[in-house]
Amino acid sequence: MTAKEILEQKGIDPNKPVLLIDRIEALAGLMEAISEFCPSVDVKKISKEDLEELVDSLGENIINYHPEDFHQERSSLLECSDMLEKYGLTDEELGNIDFD
Repeated sequence: MTAKEILEQKGIDPNKPVLLIDRIEALAGLMEAISEFCPSVDVKKISKEDLEELVDSLGENIINYHPEDFHQERSSLLECSDMLEKYGLTDEELGNIDFD
């Protein structure tokens, strides 16, 4: 029996997304993490391309990290830290973001 067949047998819509977050929610979460961990970063100055990269990186990190203490957002900020330095990220703030 396939996964689709099992879901349909139980009356569960197999086409309904499991994870659904729009870019507004993604950026709002990232902005909250930025304000807490790296307030020197000026989100308004981030270029369109860089902002898309940052927001889209959160999609992957939602799967890999738990939501407590902004781990999903912080992992995206760490992933994009080289880019964020152009927008004010300091070395001290980079240390604040890291959760090793």
